[in-house]
Amino acid sequence: MIGLESLRWSLTLAFAVATGFHLARVLRPGGGERVTEALHLLMGGSMIVMIWPWGTWVPPGVWAVGFTISTGWFVTRAIRATGGRLTLMYFATAAAAMVWMSASMPEEHHLGHATMPGMSAATGYPAWISAALGAYLVAAALWWIARGMRLAPASPHGSTPHWAAVCHGMMSAAMGLSLLAMA
Repeated sequence: MIGLESLRWSLTLAFAVATGFHLARVLRPGGGERVTEALHLLMGGSMIVMIWPWGTWVPPGVWAVGFTISTGWFVTRAIRATGGRLTLMYFATAAAAMVWMSASMPEEHHLGHATMPGMSAATGYPAWISAALGAYLVAAALWWIARGMRLAPASPHGSTPHWAAVCHGMMSAAMGLSLLAMA
């Protein structure tokens, strides 16, 4: 849970937009990546629940199992892929970062009565790991958004945004900020 209400609402909005985007892609006819899109949908919805006080009643094992399945799916796809491995490994590391987040939340958080104003993890190395993962996801968000907005010089696709990349950037930034709030 994130105690700062303005941050919680901002992250909820970002997660909701990304989740809505993936829901639309799951529901579209002839969509070829339904499992991948469904996992993105699950991750976005899970993140919304995790950052609100009522999300503390979900057992940590539920989050860990869902994010571990997502991590395994993307690792398997990356191993089997003939191209695009970097993107698939990013998705795997983002899901693994959420496994870390769910595993490193203090026990009282899972019992529904977190005592700190932020989404605080244990002190020591877990806080450093959370900060490093958060910084990684925020940096990845910048890359995704630059890619999606076609900010590279002489982009072969013109100036039309690539909305999937923008969506991944928004989701990455929100997950990174959640981890940084936890650190």
